[in-house]
Amino acid sequence: MSDLKVSVVVPARNAAAWLGECLESIRSQHPYELIVVDGCSTDDTVEIARDCGATVISDEGRGLPAARMLGARSATGDVVALIDADVVLPPKSLSRLLTEFEAGGYDGLQFGLASEADGPGYWGAALAWHHNHSRVRKWFGVSATLMRRDVLLDVGFDDDFRSGEDVELRIRLEQAGHRLGVSDSVVVRHRFDDTFDYARDQWLQDGAGMARTVRKHTGRAGWLVMLPLLATVRGVGMSLVRAPRFLPYWMGFLLYNYRAMAGELLRPSHKPISVGGNAAWLAAARIAPMVTGFLFWALAALVLPPEQIGLGSAVVAAALLTVQLGMLGVGPATLTLLPAETDGGRRLIATGLLTVATCSLLGAGLLVAVTSWLGTGVGEAWADPLVTVLFLATALLAATAYQLDHVGVAQERADRTLVRSLAQSLVQLLFLAAALAVGLRDLAVIVAAVAAGALASVLVGLRQLARAHVSPDWKHGFRPRPALNLLKPGLPNHALTLADRAPGYLLPLIVAATLGPTSTAAWYVVWMMASAVFFVPQSAGFTLQTALAGSRARPGLLASALRASFMLTLVAGLILLLAGPLLLGFLGPDYASAWVLIPVLVPALLLSCVTQVYYGLCRAQGRLFESTIVATLAAILVVAPAAAVAQQYGLTGVSVLWAVAQAAACLMATWRLITLTRMKPASTAGEIPSAARHQPT
Repeated sequence: MSDLKVSVVVPARNAAAWLGECLESIRSQHPYELIVVDGCSTDDTVEIARDCGATVISDEGRGLPAARMLGARSATGDVVALIDADVVLPPKSLSRLLTEFEAGGYDGLQFGLASEADGPGYWGAALAWHHNHSRVRKWFGVSATLMRRDVLLDVGFDDDFRSGEDVELRIRLEQAGHRLGVSDSVVVRHRFDDTFDYARDQWLQDGAGMARTVRKHTGRAGWLVMLPLLATVRGVGMSLVRAPRFLPYWMGFLLYNYRAMAGELLRPSHKPISVGGNAAWLAAARIAPMVTGFLFWALAALVLPPEQIGLGSAVVAAALLTVQLGMLGVGPATLTLLPAETDGGRRLIATGLLTVATCSLLGAGLLVAVTSWLGTGVGEAWADPLVTVLFLATALLAATAYQLDHVGVAQERADRTLVRSLAQSLVQLLFLAAALAVGLRDLAVIVAAVAAGALASVLVGLRQLARAHVSPDWKHGFRPRPALNLLKPGLPNHALTLADRAPGYLLPLIVAATLGPTSTAAWYVVWMMASAVFFVPQSAGFTLQTALAGSRARPGLLASALRASFMLTLVAGLILLLAGPLLLGFLGPDYASAWVLIPVLVPALLLSCVTQVYYGLCRAQGRLFESTIVATLAAILVVAPAAAVAQQYGLTGVSVLWAVAQAAACLMATWRLITLTRMKPASTAGEIPSAARHQPT
């Protein structure tokens, strides 16, 4: 029998409906002491606690984290058992968990949770099903947990957290090296109320708590902004197979989590984010639309015929192409010039937004004219005037949203980029779902949904600037000289970016013109999944550029970037190889056969690790001309023969062509990397010559 004394602390506020059963299940196991911390309850919570023999103290309404800490400070045992009022302990479970706690040398050990609904209704059952099938149930939490009292008092909860305090505490406990765990053998009952209001409150608290954790621990917890989305994707998939009746639950879960998260993240904060934090936010902001983008196209593919999906994807690709053409390097120039502005950059922000919007709109108009004259492929879409107007609006709004991303990075607030990205993705997805639900089934629905998402991103971005007191100065924004000041440093960098990315935007258009909309639909879905992986080596290149241009340049940095890029891309590529065919099969036979493209694209993505690191090095060293030549040659190798290859060999031929171009670019990049790293005899493999580090960018 253990010599450790266990003090049980039960925080409770208006918990009369559950508290009695909870306390009786605890008292029957004879803990050293039983403390109930009341949160200014207005029901019979206090009376029930006293009737059960508990010591009752009040937290004076300061919230759950404060209640738990007050109970721990009042306790006199060696171990504190934090038990929520909605938990019921089976007989002897406390002593069994204590035995496991001691045997494993834990500082914190949570009971396993078997969730159940407190009634026959829908929402309690849905919550219980979610928690019982979620990966989160394996996370260490504090709803039914043993902790060493000295550890809890030393690390403590953050009183600023009204929810999500368990996740934040776990991060600091792990940082301090404490041993934590969740029991597989000792399980307690965990009850959920059976009302929508209860479910909604759970979602709102979870979303706000995760957002607070992300703001405090961006580097370690930045990925949490993706958790509701990833959980929804997984939950929808499992529900389709096992419990279709719970599908509506996931819509509420997603919406209310992100509603609370956005409200928390949009709170004004003028504190800059670290380089690592900005990188984490940017990664999440780029990956999030890819995940929701797949949901978007999957939903469209389940309802609309492949011909419309193919033509719609071609129109969207054309809009993204015009955005890339219309940026003209204004974004990178903003990163350089905005921090030096004395007025917070209000005029510069306005100039940048108006410049990219105007150029993208002109480019979109030109593309419509040219493709209408050609009459095939994406040109067929302009037969509907509504689609044409929506396309022009999409190009203008998407360019504005993309420039707002650069403004956020320049302000060292890339977290705002993620908020806009999530707003754009969710509005786009919900718009499409609503349109399909009311019976709209044409091409304009797809383009309108994309335009609506871009509009949401722009509106959120302008609101963010207003709350930061740097609203664009539209009156003085669009003048020739400020615009030229942005274009002068931006155009050389833009040439490299355009040459590198143009094939990705042109190939759907070429496939649409050559093979038709059905093939375009399959290609676009596969290409979108591959693009999610491609962001990994691209991110490594940008990270290397930042490190070399700043104070973090050091020997071995190049080798480190290559190694990290390759390993991460390999993992992402393997996931794509395994999951891609399943996702395509889910969309139907018109897409399932496209799985053969994935084994061709994944090796090419691995080759791009070298190329993207080379581009990052060239950007940092000011070697834009040579890197642009490499990117242009690779682009020509893909685009020039693409139509003929597509006609002769189909989508497989196009994939092989892109892979060959990546291999050629990789060979050229490898040769130049070896040359650059051997420029001085003192340099070692993977070391950047010091003279090269300081060349102007």
